[in-house]
Amino acid sequence: MTIRRGLIGLVIAVAVAIGTGTQAATTDLTVDFDMKFAFAGLKTWRWHPDGSGDVKLAVSRDDDPKAVHATVDPIIVPAVERELTKNGLVRGDGDTDFFLHYYALVTVGESRQVQGQFLPAVANWGVPPVLLGNSTSLEIYPVGTLVIDVTAAATRQVVWRGVARRKLDVNRSGVERRTEIERAIRELLKKFPPKKR
Repeated sequence: MTIRRGLIGLVIAVAVAIGTGTQAATTDLTVDFDMKFAFAGLKTWRWHPDGSGDVKLAVSRDDDPKAVHATVDPIIVPAVERELTKNGLVRGDGDTDFFLHYYALVTVGESRQVQGQFLPAVANWGVPPVLLGNSTSLEIYPVGTLVIDVTAAATRQVVWRGVARRKLDVNRSGVERRTEIERAIRELLKKFPPKKR
């Protein structure tokens, strides 16, 4: 009886997770940096000499990176500048300690489920499989990634990289997208400069 209740609880938990997972996409954040680099000495920054950012699209042959750049650059640039100022870093025009550059990437992701993919684990519990016809599904969706690179001016090497990645909802309004981009930048740049471990 206890095993049956536990199994029912597990099935309900999985159903709730699947039901809410499609509605509330989350942003995955990762940060990597050169642990030998002296981040404490960084005071001034400017945008990379090659430009503030690049947009790369790999969704369809009709992709227009320039149009996307024109949309996201006015959101990303002021958000980054605002967060770096909060962190006590000063934007300069001439010689600075580091350069900053972003990449906005839009690619395609997928989620698939196939009939019986969870059966071996369930079968080990002695629960007979239920076969209700074909239950294979495939979802293709756009994935947006924002990469922020910090390059040491002296060495021209990337010493810190922050990455924010999430499934894109094409039905969201421009205001909602702006809010998500600004939130991702805020969360990433909370981790810059990195604290000593």
